[in-house]
Amino acid sequence: MRTRHTLTATAAVLLALTGCSSGYTADDCAAAIDDTSTKTNRPVECQDISDEDYETLHLAYIIRNSGVVPPS
Repeated sequence: MRTRHTLTATAAVLLALTGCSSGYTADDCAAAIDDTSTKTNRPVECQDISDEDYETLHLAYIIRNSGVVPPS
């Protein structure tokens, strides 16, 4: 019984610590992309994002600011 409580408490602590990570997310990256961002010149917030995800976010920024697609 004591082992079960210990394992449950340990799992809860690990989940809490994992959920509170300080890493940047795709939302942070999307907000940081501006006109100076390029394929090789990423904002700091985008360093941990995969190349494919960054290219998608960067392309979305370009299309959104080109006037081709009206703002939603």
